[in-house]
Amino acid sequence: MRILFAVALILALLVTVFAVQNNRPITISFLFWSIEGALALVLMITLVLGIAIGVLLMTPGSVRSRLQAGGLQRAVRSLEQEKASEAVPPDPAQPGVEASEPVEDN
Repeated sequence: MRILFAVALILALLVTVFAVQNNRPITISFLFWSIEGALALVLMITLVLGIAIGVLLMTPGSVRSRLQAGGLQRAVRSLEQEKASEAVPPDPAQPGVEASEPVEDN
């Protein structure tokens, strides 16, 4: 946990240095729009949009995997319950069921 905090702190420091060094205004044109902003801000917005697109593309596979894992866990529990119910030793008082004789060591 401390390592994760240290890595996050270092990344925050690097992002701050990057933003301070790249504050030059640039113009971004897209279709009919033209927007002016700081280079660092434009790059950060682009990074956030890229991360959001990646998360959206990974979501269906992740949901499918979780659903499949849940189904498999239910199947395992069901099979374990079946096995536990089959492993009940036979009752010697029931007719037709013979009890095994104990083995004697000499």
